[in-house]
Amino acid sequence: MQRAMNTAMILAVVLTVGGCGEVLKTRSIEIGGLIIRNQTGGPLYDIKLKVERTGTVVACNFIPVGKSFSTGFPLRRYQGNSVRGSWRQNGNNFATRDLYAEIPEVLDISAPAMAVFEIHPAGTAKILLEQ
Repeated sequence: MQRAMNTAMILAVVLTVGGCGEVLKTRSIEIGGLIIRNQTGGPLYDIKLKVERTGTVVACNFIPVGKSFSTGFPLRRYQGNSVRGSWRQNGNNFATRDLYAEIPEVLDISAPAMAVFEIHPAGTAKILLEQ
């Protein structure tokens, strides 16, 4: 029962409002870096992520099968902005529409999270927050 109450309190702080990616302002999630994971069966080339609202771009030329690219940056407050990704694989170009981060049910907002862009088979991808 206590765990359920704690989870409910955390969710009330970090869940997005109305599904549109806006985080409640009472306490914020800080992001300290980015990981791009290749969850496919082949290498990825020319990977690019763009935060639509700010125009910020991160690019990586190559990620082998089952590996990842990561970078850290000064802590930034998560604002729920959409991200678009693109990459090449096996001679095909792939691109996402607007993606929003999946926020874990339990997140320690006193510790920074990492934004993770996972690329899956068949040109699919998702964004999530991890600690």
